[in-house]
Amino acid sequence: MINSACESYRSDVEQVAAKYDMSAYVDLILALMMQESSGQGTDVMQSSEGAYNTQYPQTPNGITDVDYSIACGIQELKYSMTKADVTGPNDIANIKLALQGYNFGADVYFNYLEKNGITSWSEESSKAFAEIASGETERSKEDPLYDTAGPWDYGDQYYPEHVLRYYHS
Repeated sequence: MINSACESYRSDVEQVAAKYDMSAYVDLILALMMQESSGQGTDVMQSSEGAYNTQYPQTPNGITDVDYSIACGIQELKYSMTKADVTGPNDIANIKLALQGYNFGADVYFNYLEKNGITSWSEESSKAFAEIASGETERSKEDPLYDTAGPWDYGDQYYPEHVLRYYHS
């Protein structure tokens, strides 16, 4: 369920989504926002480290303008969805790939998938990528992210599942 903080951004998301031909994905965008920030703070899409942020520091929570965060996040998601060949809001298999690309970085993630002949998301392939991307750096079992985001110190290896629990296409 999307909380009231995220729902309060629905009209903003609808406006920006229309600009980028993403209107069919407003509920997915809000689910992503729910996972990223629960609608809290100014970088509600946690898109400051992405390629579309050219105005703020590319550090966690670097964006201090909610509307800009939404615009960057939607563009980032659209790029990842294009790489994943998402055909529509019910294409959950490819949406999973797109969401993992959003979290890991689309170019590096999709290059890995292509190089390894991987065509669908799985926890195993997500962990295998994160192992490489982290330089084989494991999170300590005491790290609160160990159970929630995976054993490797890179991104959230369960990200599609985390976002999709808030999404009903």
